[in-house]
Amino acid sequence: MTATTDIGGWYDAEKHLLGGILSEEMGLGKTVEMISLICLNRRPLHMLRPNVDSDGLKPSRATLIITPPAILEQWKQEIALHAPALSVFHYNGLHSHRGLSDQELLDKIPEHDVVLTTYNVLAREVHYSGDAPKRNLRHGKRFEPRKTPLVQISWWRVCLDEAQMIESGVSNAARVARLIPRHNAWAVTGTPIRKDISDLFGLLLFLNYQPFCDGVAIWNRLCHVFQPVLERIVNTIAIRHSKDHVRSELDLQPQKRVVITIPFTAIEEQHYAQLYEQMCEECGLDTLGGPLSDDWNPDEPSTVDRMRKWLTRLRQTCLHPEVAGRNRRALGTGSGPLRSVSEVLGVMIDQNDTLLRAEERALLQSELRRGQMLENAKYRHEAFDLWQASLNRASEIVKECRNQLRSERAKIRTDGFDRETPSIDAVSDNEETEKNTRLGTYRSRLRAALEVQHVCQFFIGNGYYQIKTDDRLTEPDSQEFKALDEREGQAYEAAKLIRKEMLVDVSRKAGRYIKAIKDKMRKRSFVQLSKMRIHLYSTGLESRRVLEKLEDFCEAMNTHASQFNKWRDIMAKLLSLPLIDQEEDAELEGNEYEQSTKSQDEMYVYMEALRAMFADRHDALTGQKNVLIAHEVKGGIVQAQKGEGPSPPLFLSVMNRRSEIMPDPELGSLRGIVSELRSLTTSLDWQASGGSSRARSELELVNLVLGNANDMATEQAKVTTSLEREVEMFRDTMNNRLEYYRQLQQISDTVAPYDEESAGKPLNEKLFSSKCKQEATMDGKISALKAKRRYLIHLRDESGSDDTSKICVICQSSFEVGVLTVCGHKYCKDCLGLWWNQHRTCPTCKSRLKPNDFHQITYKPQEFVAQEEKAPTKIESEPTSDNLIYSDVSSGLLREIKDIDLSDSFGTKIDTLARHIIWLRVHDPGAKAVVFSQYKSFLGVLEIAFSRFKIGYSSVDRPGGIERFKSDPAAECFFLHAKAHSSGLNLVNATHVFLCEPLINTAIELQAIARVHRIGHHRPTTVWMYLVSDTVEESIYNLSVSRRLAHVFEKEKEVDPSARRESGGTVPDNLTEVAIDSANSMEMQDATLSKLMMGGAAGGELVKKDDLWQCLFGKPKRKEVNGHHLDASGEVGRFLRGEAAEQRRTAVEDP
Repeated sequence: MTATTDIGGWYDAEKHLLGGILSEEMGLGKTVEMISLICLNRRPLHMLRPNVDSDGLKPSRATLIITPPAILEQWKQEIALHAPALSVFHYNGLHSHRGLSDQELLDKIPEHDVVLTTYNVLAREVHYSGDAPKRNLRHGKRFEPRKTPLVQISWWRVCLDEAQMIESGVSNAARVARLIPRHNAWAVTGTPIRKDISDLFGLLLFLNYQPFCDGVAIWNRLCHVFQPVLERIVNTIAIRHSKDHVRSELDLQPQKRVVITIPFTAIEEQHYAQLYEQMCEECGLDTLGGPLSDDWNPDEPSTVDRMRKWLTRLRQTCLHPEVAGRNRRALGTGSGPLRSVSEVLGVMIDQNDTLLRAEERALLQSELRRGQMLENAKYRHEAFDLWQASLNRASEIVKECRNQLRSERAKIRTDGFDRETPSIDAVSDNEETEKNTRLGTYRSRLRAALEVQHVCQFFIGNGYYQIKTDDRLTEPDSQEFKALDEREGQAYEAAKLIRKEMLVDVSRKAGRYIKAIKDKMRKRSFVQLSKMRIHLYSTGLESRRVLEKLEDFCEAMNTHASQFNKWRDIMAKLLSLPLIDQEEDAELEGNEYEQSTKSQDEMYVYMEALRAMFADRHDALTGQKNVLIAHEVKGGIVQAQKGEGPSPPLFLSVMNRRSEIMPDPELGSLRGIVSELRSLTTSLDWQASGGSSRARSELELVNLVLGNANDMATEQAKVTTSLEREVEMFRDTMNNRLEYYRQLQQISDTVAPYDEESAGKPLNEKLFSSKCKQEATMDGKISALKAKRRYLIHLRDESGSDDTSKICVICQSSFEVGVLTVCGHKYCKDCLGLWWNQHRTCPTCKSRLKPNDFHQITYKPQEFVAQEEKAPTKIESEPTSDNLIYSDVSSGLLREIKDIDLSDSFGTKIDTLARHIIWLRVHDPGAKAVVFSQYKSFLGVLEIAFSRFKIGYSSVDRPGGIERFKSDPAAECFFLHAKAHSSGLNLVNATHVFLCEPLINTAIELQAIARVHRIGHHRPTTVWMYLVSDTVEESIYNLSVSRRLAHVFEKEKEVDPSARRESGGTVPDNLTEVAIDSANSMEMQDATLSKLMMGGAAGGELVKKDDLWQCLFGKPKRKEVNGHHLDASGEVGRFLRGEAAEQRRTAVEDP
């Protein structure tokens, strides 16, 4: 390979390089190695004698260590522990050492043995590190630019800790690092390669390994064409040992890995199952992972992205239902306090009720429309029967909604409240209950149910009318005719009562305003605009102009007030008109809103006139122009001139009159006239003091007028405030009337005729049949939602399932997998299946049951399973996760953990983790733990829960969090997530590592474990991994295990080429602890860490496309335990008891 042809200034980096790349595996003590090097290899004294060398640099014996901010304090602690004699200086930037001048700082730094700084400091000082560009200036520079001392010192050694942070070589920190003068250079990193071999280029740039770092083209050619040369270079400049290489020299304490499998609570299981069904539906797959359509493409980017997002959401749900924003929004909140499991169940019940009511409403509306189709085709009786059935169903829904409203009111009201049947307006005026969102939800549901009930009732009245007036069905003036007429009136009256209840809130509010206006009209208590009169007997020479202006102003204001009073009276009469449909004899005709349009348009016009007149009056009194009113009036006039808007002719007429009587702007304002009078009195007073008798007489006149004007201004200011409130009352009254008519029109629209053009024509059989099919589908959904609701309420109300609740009443045997009927009875699945196939009823209450009226219930044993990682003595022929590298440990520990009481519940995983840590307080006093999750948002949830449970914690994201965990005994846990910059972090004071979820990419979790299990750790380490059974976590865990075992096999094959796998298995025989540890090292070495995580703050590990299906649908093989598959004798007994029950039933029915 030819790197350069110009060897005139050849620099043989291989011969002159002092230093290199220290890339020991994580946990092997790179920090201690560098401290040892600092102590053993110091700068010779003869190299320190000149204060300034030939390059103008100050020689120093110091080692400059550049480190990430997170582990700066760790370096200080390690130096103080292993080499306390070394003097350490923390350089925090030019601007941070304010007590020292630049020269004093430059003289002080070289006197230390070690100088610590961070990559952030280097990045900030990029503009102080190089020489400024030379420019031709007219005058010389008055000040020399500042330079960082880092580039003015000849360092003995520069060490980049976690050197992978400058792998690109283009960052500001990397640029400054290359400019720092040094004799020895070390790049220290446990992961020198994060993406690919090209990551080494940035390290060679720092080491100045020429000519291979002179250009990217040379480096790329070296990497892709001359691998043997690259291998020789790496072996020359890099030092790397894995734990496997130096195992005989290490004294690492043992590490124990325990996997704890925990079951969901019934509530969490239901929530997870609901999300799983949504996932299958959105991804176009069934629950076994089979495609629902022939054109389903697993490689389509949108499908892959959808599956990946759902996998992330399901994994987060395994941690807690509210992890990440999408899950919180799905449960009805984006922010707010963390909810417990019972609160989440309440949300699930509410969401199910919302879906149920929506489906019921859609079904009833479809039935009503179908009845109208029959009505148009003159099938009167059929339409009436269909409407009657819909009314019965709607009435039941209204009854249920009333009961729910009553129950909610009972929870929030403690002072004796009316126990009668609540209506929708029962609590409308209570401020406390208005703030209750659940109460508002129940009231909205009741109103929606009443709306459908009203349509049904109205159509019943219409049905009576249609039958009554059809000569083919009813003879006129017959007894049947009269009976139908009476029933019609009763139906319409019932519909009117429902309307009143629906409109009671807005009608009551509007009624209060209308009543207030009527009271004012009766008592004549509207604001009185008194006439403005000026007591003027004569005028003076100088005061004539001002006094005449005041006189004209008063006359204009009086005219203005007279017109205002007239329009106010008109407005009051319009606003006091009674609301339509509130009278006893009112009938709903379907055009109520149109009937009120004219009066409403007039109200709007006069309301705008009053607002504009008030603004004019206020402007004339104070001189303050209302720009907003002027803009609205101008826009209204333009609209009216186009013939648009409410009552255009009336609007133009009123606004023209308003323009005619508006006080002339040239008259100014009353405030301005008073100011002129005061100025005049000052002038006249000065003249009078000079002996002018005319001025004295005129001053007396002006003072009288000024006093009169001040009185008028005071009186008008008081009136203006009251007048403004009165105008606002008129506006509020009008708005409430408009809202009433808007809601009334909405109700009217629901009873409008359907497809009037088809009246009298034959029935559209195709459309009618289509609606019937849609209704059958909706009815099935309603049955399923009702069954699910019964199950959710069963979960809420059943406290600690006792043995009697698990007994099937048919076979009298206990069960774990059963069925809950919509009527609330429980049976084992097989028995009810046999019964329902023959009878289609509930065995207990004999209610008719449809196929969707069942919900499966499970009484799983709430037991934990723990497995410890170790080398088994024999591998079975068909390995699973139970018999590969895990074997059972005693369950006594888990029982003790499970029996610990907590004040609240936030789900299986959080509760078990909290109990485990509380258990450690007793059985391992003083122990500290690292809690690791790939999701930062879950650690936020843990913080809230642990605060509730009084568990001390610290976090990598909190300022000073690392130091607090190391020094504060109260900080029992340290929260660490996968996206934290934790490389090099030393947490050897912890003895337990909790992995909150399994990961496919084991390298991610090994990074967390390596923070604890490393050189310097003097106690055994226990790693606890939590996973939830029967979820994607179990599939992910099995996939991860298979990957690790593949590494084990590869490692064993390297050591012993004759190693073989067991028949049908995936691991070699004679598996050793060393092989497992070596597999972990290989996993770390092969992992490209930067490619393992998704982007974004909420993203977790990146699952490859080929692994998505296995993670979502890869069900593990299960043992048949605890009655899931009963033995033959149990099955025979169940069958015989079922037969006996059938014979007893037959004997009762056929005596």
